[in-house]
Amino acid sequence: MKKKIVIGSIIFIISVVAIHLILGYGYIFKAISYAYLRGQKGPGINEHHLFYNYKFKTEKPVVWKNNLPDKLISDQDISFLNSTQTAAFLVIQSDEIVHESYFEEFDKNVPTNSFSAVKSMVSLCVGIAIEEGFIDSVDQKVCEFIPEFKNGELAEISIRHLLTMSSGLSWSESGKNPYSNNAEAYYGSNLRNLVTSQTPLSKPGKIFDYKSGDTQLLCYIIEESTGLSVGEFFNAKIWSKINAENNALWNLDSEGGDEKGFCCFYATARDFAKIGKLVLNNGNWDGIQIVPKKYLKSCLYPANEVTEKDGSKNNRYGWQWWYAEKEGKQIHYARGLLGQYIIIIPEDDLIIVRTGWKRKKLGKDGHPIDFWDYINITNHLIF
Repeated sequence: MKKKIVIGSIIFIISVVAIHLILGYGYIFKAISYAYLRGQKGPGINEHHLFYNYKFKTEKPVVWKNNLPDKLISDQDISFLNSTQTAAFLVIQSDEIVHESYFEEFDKNVPTNSFSAVKSMVSLCVGIAIEEGFIDSVDQKVCEFIPEFKNGELAEISIRHLLTMSSGLSWSESGKNPYSNNAEAYYGSNLRNLVTSQTPLSKPGKIFDYKSGDTQLLCYIIEESTGLSVGEFFNAKIWSKINAENNALWNLDSEGGDEKGFCCFYATARDFAKIGKLVLNNGNWDGIQIVPKKYLKSCLYPANEVTEKDGSKNNRYGWQWWYAEKEGKQIHYARGLLGQYIIIIPEDDLIIVRTGWKRKKLGKDGHPIDFWDYINITNHLIF
């Protein structure tokens, strides 16, 4: 009897593996190894060593000014930061560090995963590519760069549609479903085939429907137009110019493969803040215009041409950047799956960076509830 049970179990396991491989879900076994067998329910913030990476070496590092006495946060706020498993909480005002906290094994030199916050950086690359003539405009068709989009309804999709997350494509967006396109993109090894195999579900340019595949397509457009991968382009045009303090990494889908442009850029909190400073300074860095101002004026504000799924006005998403307002102040921010934030509040000359393991649910305003918590903690510090 026991022998039959063992043989039956082996046959069952082999069948499950075979079915997954046949259906194209082989990446599931990598997900099990990289996540569940490491005690995680999904992707983590410190697992760059599990993947191949494009490596960024810092050039001419400049340390943030830290002459001000560190303003202490309350026990209540510390308790909240711990409850969301915060890795880093950094507040910079007028180019000086106001507060800097790290938790558990993390410190100012430990890079963590950006997750979707890197989408905002990809957008900056698009702006530069347009300014330098590699791309005509945001209204240029995707099919001019990606031949798989030359036929039928796919040919109608433009770069603008990708920037505004209104492509109408079939990408399945989920941070929890192991059979989603997101999971395959994260753990799989052929991003190009995955994103170019999508089909149109609705007319582009109408409805804001957040899809990581849209950003990944932007990466291939940058590559096709400039001759450089998005990592190489970002390094040459942005990273090498903003005096990053530490080296950085960008996960690849395979050895020598493609950057996961929808996620997976690893940097320290201080260096994420350098991206915040670049945006705060209207794309200028030490007198050099890196990202065109004209592009940022559209990029950082809600795209009026698209609506929410319920038909209401889009008042929170621009060109891969999020937008909010508080007490009349404009707030621009990048955000990631597990509560990665680069928050810029121009009126207060303020940059907030938070990295960690947990993010709260979306509020009725479409912004994660904890996003406001980090701003409130900052207000306790500086006002």
